[in-house]
Amino acid sequence: MKTRILPLIAAVGLASPFPVSLAVAAEVTPTPRAVLLPATATNRPFLGAGATLQPLDLAKRGYVESEYLVSGLANAYDWAEQGAHPAVRVRSPRVPYTTRLLLRRPVNPKHFSGRVVVELLSAAGGYDTAPLWGLSSEHFLRHGDAWVGLTVKPAAAETLRRFDRVRYARLAFALTQAPDCRTEPANTENGLAWDITAQVGALLRSSSKENPLVDFDVQRLVAAGYAQAGGYIATYVNAVHDVQRLGNEAPVYDAYVDAAGAIGSGPINSCSGPLPVGDPRRVVAPRDAPVVTLMTQSDVSRTLWMRRPDSDAQDDVYRLYEIAGAPHGGPFGPGDPSLADLKIAGIDPAEAAPVCAEPASSFPVGLALNAIWMQLDDLLVRGLPMTQAPRVAVTAAGQLQLDALGNAQGGWRLPQLELPLAVYSGASTARADSPQSQGRCALTGSMRRFDIARLRTLYGTRAGYLKRLGVAADAAVAARTLEPADAVALKAQAAKTVPLF
Repeated sequence: MKTRILPLIAAVGLASPFPVSLAVAAEVTPTPRAVLLPATATNRPFLGAGATLQPLDLAKRGYVESEYLVSGLANAYDWAEQGAHPAVRVRSPRVPYTTRLLLRRPVNPKHFSGRVVVELLSAAGGYDTAPLWGLSSEHFLRHGDAWVGLTVKPAAAETLRRFDRVRYARLAFALTQAPDCRTEPANTENGLAWDITAQVGALLRSSSKENPLVDFDVQRLVAAGYAQAGGYIATYVNAVHDVQRLGNEAPVYDAYVDAAGAIGSGPINSCSGPLPVGDPRRVVAPRDAPVVTLMTQSDVSRTLWMRRPDSDAQDDVYRLYEIAGAPHGGPFGPGDPSLADLKIAGIDPAEAAPVCAEPASSFPVGLALNAIWMQLDDLLVRGLPMTQAPRVAVTAAGQLQLDALGNAQGGWRLPQLELPLAVYSGASTARADSPQSQGRCALTGSMRRFDIARLRTLYGTRAGYLKRLGVAADAAVAARTLEPADAVALKAQAAKTVPLF
């Protein structure tokens, strides 16, 4: 592999108790070791498909689930400079780690689409969740995709050990830290996530007998994350996309999806503080692989400063999609662990209970996400440019602009917002004054359904509404903002659920 020296400089004021390299050359990403963790009725994965808030029977869909321990050596990095192309230096080299991955794939390799979605599991609550699987599992299953859920946070690994101390005894993100670096759990390192992500991607592309997909023709590898894990995607893209490469100098991943990562690029290691608002390292930089940023309506007002233009440049294919009407906080159903398993892991299920006053939103943000997966395949396989969508409209003060019905203007608009049956908000009202409740409800969508009189005024009759909704769904399919199979399902569901008026 030809050496590609990145434009790095020594970082001033980034104290570290460890010797560091002041320059990082692009290197061939090493392939980690992987070992299967067999599952039984009493020894099973946390967040397994059959043990979530909305369990799925994968066998009935021709799928199988397996879990692996993955071990290797990962660098922890630090930022080396600011600018449009952020660069890194090694802070702690070759730290041993062991993590776990969940794999869901077709039983028959002939039914495999060629696409693998690697979801960095979100651990904002201290335990693994899979929001993207929760929103798009039906899409993945009907297309024959493989899905990988990857544990990337030490706090999540600690919860896994509490869930099953034998099964997950080997998990490790350990690193001795300086006394003034207060990590949680103590002496662990979040920043191992970047090399772990790269190495898992290299494993899934390799001919190693330990590759869980060695018998599958992997053609497209997409790294993705939601919420906090979306911020991890942004950090990976900015920090190590150019550092960790395949043997032919190509990127490990063919594309990235940062979904609802409203913080932008997160802290690069456990001992660094958050980057300040306005810091260019928090915004996805141009790279030689497509990047899609999805923001929900809940996120828009917090991320205005991170907006950047869409691009189709050779080394900067980028899209920002702001989904009008969509809440940040789910529900994610198949992507959330069951309350029983949370209790086993020492998490009080009451903490996952609703704390907001208004009815939770049922707005189907997953339909937009499914269209994004579809468009990424159109781009990677067929060379079709991704569509562009307007941004959600805001005032000069950064407040959402609402239409006459109370819904947001602009943005990516699904048929349910073009012909709404409710007012959809990205936030709700907290029942308590605690910061935790306030924070959760700021991201939990709510909806206020229209009464029968309002529906008659807007649409005349139920039959008239259903006809207009069908036209809107067909138009969205033509615009590639709705997948054809989702349009069929949308019409069928509306025929069953839209009230008489």
